Amino acid sequence: MRHHLKIACSLLVLMMGNVNASQTGNDYRCTIERFSQAQGDSGPTFKLLSEGFVGKQFTVDRMSGITVGALKNSTDSQPTVIDRGDRENSFKVVSMLSADRGMPGTTVTALNVMEFVEGSRKPFNFMINDGVFFGTCEPF
Repeated sequence: MRHHLKIACSLLVLMMGNVNASQTGNDYRCTIERFSQAQGDSGPTFKLLSEGFVGKQFTVDRMSGITVGALKNSTDSQPTVIDRGDRENSFKVVSMLSADRGMPGTTVTALNVMEFVEGSRKPFNFMINDGVFFGTCEPF
C-alpha cells in the first residue's frame, strides 16, 4: 500500500510539473541522434542500445531535472539540477540509484544540455554509467 501511495504521489507531482511546464515553455523535448560506449562502438550491447534508442525522444522538466520518455533518470531516485544553464553555461542534472535499491551496482546519470548554443536546438549528452547518448533538445 505504501509503495502504491508513493507512486501515486510521484505521478501527481509529475502531472503538476507538466501543467506548469506547458504554461512556461521552458522545458526540453530531446531527440537521441547517436549512442557511444566506453568499451567501443561495436558488439551486441552497442547494437541493441543504438537500434533501440536512436531516433527516440524524451522530455526534461527543467525545474526538477526529471526526464521522461526514452531516457529516464528518476526511476527510484530524485535527480538534482546542479546548473540551470544560461548564455554561458550548460543545463546540468545528475542522479544516482544506489546498489542497495535492488540494482546490481550503482547507476549514475548525468544530463548536459548546451543552453549557451545559439538557436532553438541545443546539443545534449546524457551519460548512463559507461554509455553516452547524444542529440539535440528544443524548448517547448
